This record gives sequence, C-alpha cells and structure tokens, in this order.
Amino acid sequence: MMISVQPTQPGVASPSESASIAAVSAPLRVLALLPEPETAESCLRCAVAAVEGRHARINAIHIGFDPRYVLASAEEVGIQALREREEGTADQRLLKVKAAFDRFTQSTSGDPPISWKNDQGDVDENIRAEAKTADLVVIGQPVHLDASDALHSVIFHSHRPTLLAPRGLRPGALTIGRHVVVGWKPTSSALRAVTALAPWLKQAERVTVACIHTPKRQPYEPSARDLFTRLGIPVEIVSLEKDSRSVGDRLIAETKQLGGDCLLIGAFQHGQLWETILGGVTRDVLAHADIPVFMVH
Repeated sequence: MMISVQPTQPGVASPSESASIAAVSAPLRVLALLPEPETAESCLRCAVAAVEGRHARINAIHIGFDPRYVLASAEEVGIQALREREEGTADQRLLKVKAAFDRFTQSTSGDPPISWKNDQGDVDENIRAEAKTADLVVIGQPVHLDASDALHSVIFHSHRPTLLAPRGLRPGALTIGRHVVVGWKPTSSALRAVTALAPWLKQAERVTVACIHTPKRQPYEPSARDLFTRLGIPVEIVSLEKDSRSVGDRLIAETKQLGGDCLLIGAFQHGQLWETILGGVTRDVLAHADIPVFMVH
C-alpha cells in the first residue's frame, strides 16, 4: 500500500493536523465495566494504570442483568432465581459493587476523574450503547455469569480495544503500557489489535514482539517488522519455538520472563465456538492470565 503525504503551507494546519490537535485536547474515554464486586477493584486499578500520564476520564459503570428491566423468558428468570442463592439479588449485587467502587475512589487522588453509573437491565444491550464512544474498555477476568456475559459482549459486539484486568492483582504500584509484549502472528485479528492500540504502543518505553513459530511454517518476524516499521514503532522481536505448552500459556509466561507489564493479542481469530471446542490462544489467555491483557476482536 502506498502512502502519500501532502505538503501544507507554513503555519497552516491541514485537516488531518487539525483533527490530531483536537484529539490531543480531548480526554481519552475509558469505560470501566463493573459487573461483579470480586473484580471491581482490579478493573479500576488497571483502568487508572492504563491512562497514567494521559489526559483521560474513566466512566465506571455497573453492568448487571435485572429481569425487572427486560423481557425475560421463564428459563432466564429461573436462572436468576438460582443465582440469588449464591450471589444475592440484583440490588444486593449492585450494593456490593458500589461499595467496592467507593472504597477504591476514596483511596485515590482523583486524577484521572472517575464517574459512577448504574446500568442494570440487559447486559449486552447496555454494553453496546455505553461502549460506542469509548477509546478503551476495561473489564475484569470473569467470576460469575454477568461478568462472563459482559466480557463476551465487549469482545464480540463492542468492537472496541479492550483491557482484561486479571483477578487477584498483587497490592502495590501497578504499571500498564510501559513495556508491552505483543503476541504476533500474521493474522487479520492481530493486525487489527496492533493498529487499534497503536496509540498505547507509541507511548510505551519498550515494545517486544513475541513470535511463537510452528515448525515447517513461514517465520512471523518479517511481517511483524514490516508492520511496526510502517507504524513508526521501534520494537524488539523475539523468536520462540513452540513447545508443549499452549501458545496462550506460553505468551503469558514469556511476557513475565521478558519483564513486560502487559500482553497484547488479537482475540478469537477463528471464532469463539471453534476455540471453545478445539482450544485457542484467546481462550487460554482469558482463563489463565495473571497479567493485564490488551485485545481486539
């Protein structure tokens, strides 16, 4: 693909430059989804860490299914009744999430500003509406049903860059985006992920591209080098031979071995059903990640 750069008159901003100036002045819109109390703090911690040093606003939204606000089948009502035995009613779950939000915000400096909103009802419908204008969606690694439904909706229906916050983050300072490890394979999914998250990659202090090769297949390094050169992002490329571990587990382990503070992957290249049945990188990362993970479907 040929890219042409049109010269402009000195002192006159081109339309693209004007758009860039406007983008710089506008705060990043980060959507922190809080479907359950168990992951609320880790989600908020990751949202704050991901925008450190950036002009941003975080909109924290409680997402939860509530049959009072949707047309639910008898089966769905029955499922919700069973949930109440373990998790409490929809209102009780809301109060727990709000308490976790209040504890977190009371312990922070208020920069970036974090707003609160309750959005009970149809999980998928509400996420589609809320995520339309988000630059980044942050969500915790699921524990319960609402969170699993919310993650599915974010990945497959929001089409927004997503940051998965792992459960059980260690206490203390958290950095995200200083050293990004990119799990690279020349697929459309990986290409979309790198392109969508290029603003984070360009501000990283270090970017490492991890290529895990399958024997007798074409190496991945040339495509990675070509892409990141075109994007103007300096990278280190690490070539690894596939071993007995799954690619997803290997990427998590290599990210920590390389000193990365987060992993970036494309999500569900072959579709969720295929990966659920036969296994796949995204499925393994979602299940086993103990580090923050950026992804785009």
